Amino acid sequence: MGALREPPRPRSPCDTCSECQLYRSGNHPDFRLITNDEGEIKKDSDGNAGDVKKQKQIISVNAIRDLAEFSGTKPHRGYAKVVVINPAENLNVSASNALLKILEEPPEFLHFILVAKHVESVIPTIRSRCSKQRVNSPTDQMATSWLASHLSDTPVSAETASLVLRLSANAPFKVHELLSDEQFVDARRFIVTKLTRQPIDIFALASFCEKIDVEHLRLIFYALTHDLLIAQAGGKSIFHDDLSEELNRIRESLSMIEIIRWNDIFTDYLKSAHHPLNRRLALEALFLQWPQKSRSARGHR
Repeated sequence: MGALREPPRPRSPCDTCSECQLYRSGNHPDFRLITNDEGEIKKDSDGNAGDVKKQKQIISVNAIRDLAEFSGTKPHRGYAKVVVINPAENLNVSASNALLKILEEPPEFLHFILVAKHVESVIPTIRSRCSKQRVNSPTDQMATSWLASHLSDTPVSAETASLVLRLSANAPFKVHELLSDEQFVDARRFIVTKLTRQPIDIFALASFCEKIDVEHLRLIFYALTHDLLIAQAGGKSIFHDDLSEELNRIRESLSMIEIIRWNDIFTDYLKSAHHPLNRRLALEALFLQWPQKSRSARGHR
């Protein structure tokens, strides 16, 4: 096999050449994306297999071992091979050690891109072999401009797009994902409304939240506790301009200490949210810890 050709200078994708078409179709022979593993197919009460797969929040050793042949052969298209690992912090211990063996003496044509929100979660021996590139969130103007060009066929109000943009910390791809979920905005309103009632209907709330993706639930509740703390300090809410009345009703029933304590409880819940336990029971246990006023206290308000 002859020497590798000099790679072309980087440029924006044209979306028309064979390289772009192979990548877009997911069939480029010199590219691999390693991401979270898929779990078992869900089964119904009769034991019949369904068509929905639950994604595990880990990257296992098998996914990295499958790179052995890919990493050891020269590029099919003549330039380079690229492996993207996203999210890199989800590599388990065995997978991290297997990746280290490849990173110690990688072929000249092999390039790894590790994407991580929490770099400190990647083991030090891997971090030491990487060149760090910090990617900041786009500005409001950049994110809004990108959304305008990609949501032209989606009937979304400017207020809703602005709300979701704030919830996702100006991450336009995340905004696109959230707006594609027709239930997300309505779910936020339903949850906030339920929490205004004392006592809250724990079982109804848990049943509803069971149907919501854990990441989306995280966004909803972190935004809520953030705005409640700002409101308690006399500031203006960021994420709930459209639900100011409901937010004030919740704020009036809670102290700042109770809000902070609940935020810690919810954070602890997230650590095991992907564990294969009964999610409904876990959510019921979570909402049982929501701070509620006693009946006598409510009667004297």
